[in-house]
Amino acid sequence: MDHVGVIGLGKMGLPIARNLMVRGFRVTGYRRSGSPELVKEGGALAASAAQVAAETDVLLSIVPEAEDVEEIINGPAGTLRTLKPGTIHIEMSTIDVDRKARLRDEVRAKGGDLLDCPISGSPGMVAPRRATTFASGDPASVSEVSAVLDAISGPWIYTGTFGTGAKMKYVANLLLAVHTVAAAEAMALARRSGLDLGLVQKTLDESIASSAIWKQRGPLMAERSWSPAPGPVRTLHPILEQIEDQAAKTGLSASVFAAAKEVFDRALADGWGDLDIACVHDQVSGGSALGTPK
Repeated sequence: MDHVGVIGLGKMGLPIARNLMVRGFRVTGYRRSGSPELVKEGGALAASAAQVAAETDVLLSIVPEAEDVEEIINGPAGTLRTLKPGTIHIEMSTIDVDRKARLRDEVRAKGGDLLDCPISGSPGMVAPRRATTFASGDPASVSEVSAVLDAISGPWIYTGTFGTGAKMKYVANLLLAVHTVAAAEAMALARRSGLDLGLVQKTLDESIASSAIWKQRGPLMAERSWSPAPGPVRTLHPILEQIEDQAAKTGLSASVFAAAKEVFDRALADGWGDLDIACVHDQVSGGSALGTPK
């Protein structure tokens, strides 16, 4: 399985494709708007998802919305039109588990298999192999594509039956949302208290109070630098809604998460969707994200 089809060559998909090529895989990709970067770096471009499925050994897709995943698989030029028996589809988008399971069943009806393998980490973490893939689904299928999973980005973990990968990401992103808002409040308090923000950052980086989010997003909050966005609000928000649904299904009130999600809800409503998640600093401090901080 040395020829991988990568569908979705955006902020996450392109560095994944690069990692695959660096590790000796041939890559054929597809993106509606094209990807001259992939061709320049030695990959091939297909005209449709169906062409990718017809020409490659393993499929991999990572796109923002559930509707995009549906189109990739079920659309007029989707992978089901040309899927070869035995093909394994590594689906890395974070969408509703039940919806993805229905797509898996359709892929299986054509003789293939689909795995739920969301990736945890920002685009900047993929290239240096610091992102983590949560692989779930049939263990034999996971084993068959283990070399591809090895090459994607950093460590990968087999989480169990289909859908546990998404549920693991829900847990991770619950913490991401809460830690981001907590870091925003801490930086806003430091700013309003007249402290040296660089000193605050340096002092707390290695303390018990620190977090990966504090280290990564604290400097952006101190500088109020939201664009270009390593992790836009618009990308995170649909996952927060899935977490909210999952918490409701399990009977968990998740009050701290609910408070954090409300901050992101306001950011999206205020038109900050394309700004980095660090912009919630201005939500909690009463700023305008583009104006003078308070």
